[in-house]
Order: sequence, then structure tokens, then C-alpha cells
Amino acid sequence: MSFLIYSKYFQGVADILLRDPVRYLPFAQLLDTVMSCESDLSQAQREMTALYSSRLNHCTYCVDSHACVLASLGEDDILVSALANSSTEPADDSMKAVLVFAGKLTLEPGGVRETDIEAVRSAGWSDQAIEDIIGVVATFAFLNRLVDGFGIEGTADHFSQVGGMVSQRGYTPLVQMVRKKAAIGAVQSTGDQASG
Repeated sequence: MSFLIYSKYFQGVADILLRDPVRYLPFAQLLDTVMSCESDLSQAQREMTALYSSRLNHCTYCVDSHACVLASLGEDDILVSALANSSTEPADDSMKAVLVFAGKLTLEPGGVRETDIEAVRSAGWSDQAIEDIIGVVATFAFLNRLVDGFGIEGTADHFSQVGGMVSQRGYTPLVQMVRKKAAIGAVQSTGDQASG
């Protein structure tokens, strides 16, 4: 269920993006790049960062969705459950540094200082990895608000399906769907103009 009349039956993010593919294609591409580009952060570590940041943003849809992705990736249930409940305790020191920084950037973006960056560097992460963390947090700040603004809740079946797809293929299928729908819309629009 969704708050908007035309999105009453939307189940997830894809429904939002496919409704207006021209508007949302750049975001889908950004999401895919941020979550799939070459990085010192593994796919699972980026998903953990997305889950934790989403929890701090109170976005239940994204928490449930990314918990399913992590489960499909075979990540430790105790760690996933902890992150879904705003705790970084079970994470190793290296990942904990990522999550502490992600947490501060999520909750106090104007309070981030060079000392916060230095703490992540001291845990063994490169400046590129730090930029990748920033990218995940920033991307999910938008996504969390998009989903919550629409009132998307999702279902257990939906989360399971998304978790399986993303764990195996990343976000590329989402980009392909949105790009295809945008292209179809462009062709239809051109045909309508030609016949008008």
C-alpha cells in the first residue's frame, strides 16, 4: 500500500522508478554504480552500510529489504539482526569504523570532521573507500525518503525476491528495467507527436 492514489498497489522501489522512468533512470544508475562499482568495500559491506543507515533513517522498508539481501549473501544472522536494530556491536573493528562514520554522516552530516575521516583511515580504509561509504549513505538518504514519502511497506515475499535478485545480480536488472521503460515511453511519445 502507498499513500498516493496512483501508487496504491506499489510493492517496492521498482514500482516507483518504473512509474516515471525518465525522471528516475539517473537515480537507478547511481544506485547501481554506488553499490556495484569496484571498491575496497565488498558487496556485503555496502549492503550492511545501507541497512544500518536506513535503520538510523527509520526506513523499515529498506531495512527489511537489505536484511534479505544480506541473508541471501550468507551473512551472519546475528550481525544482520544487530544492524537492523541500530547496533554495530557484532561487527569487526574494521567494519565498525565504517558503520560509526556512516552513522554520523546519516544523523549529523553537518558535524562530520576530519577526525571522523581519520578514524576510518586508521581502521585501514582508503580515501576511495571512504568516498564509497559517503556514496552509499547519500544514495540511501534519498532512497529512504523516497520510499517513506510514498508510504511503501513491501511484503515478506517481495523482500525475499529482491534479496535473491540483488545478492546474485546486483542492481543492474533494476537499471535495465527502468532504461527499457524509459525507451518505450520515448518511442510512444515520438509516435504520439508524429500522429498529432
